[in-house]
Amino acid sequence: MTEPSFARWRRSTLLGVPALAFSVVAALAADSTVTLSIKNDDAQSLRCTVVFAHWVTTDIGPIASGETAKLAMTHGPQPGALHIARFDGRPMMIENIICGADKDWSDSVDQLPLDPVRDGAISAYQIACRTARRVVCAPPLQSLDEHDTNSSESH
Repeated sequence: MTEPSFARWRRSTLLGVPALAFSVVAALAADSTVTLSIKNDDAQSLRCTVVFAHWVTTDIGPIASGETAKLAMTHGPQPGALHIARFDGRPMMIENIICGADKDWSDSVDQLPLDPVRDGAISAYQIACRTARRVVCAPPLQSLDEHDTNSSESH
């Protein structure tokens, strides 16, 4: 007796879901990893938020004075794309990362300068943040690794 075609299709579709999830995780793992280090160079605590599409966010911090928070990201297949793995391993594309003073967050919040990590082939990106009227974050010169600084010399 043969199985009805709908039942065969349903079983093959359901069995294909884990394979699809595995291929997404494998593709994400193949992309280059970037570690973002956010150092609080201010006397008050900072709070940072990773902003994804559709108003989805995840918090980093608070980051105490003098402390550093780290965030592992991957470069995606699209130019300039950065991702963080979801709880289920699927990549979530980062739109932005914003930081502000923990006590006065809404009035002091500003964007982190992510262009160097979006456009570069760096594996570690360090920034130091302090509070002025708004939070100001800047990368120190030594945050670029050897691969990125020597890439133009090898061509």
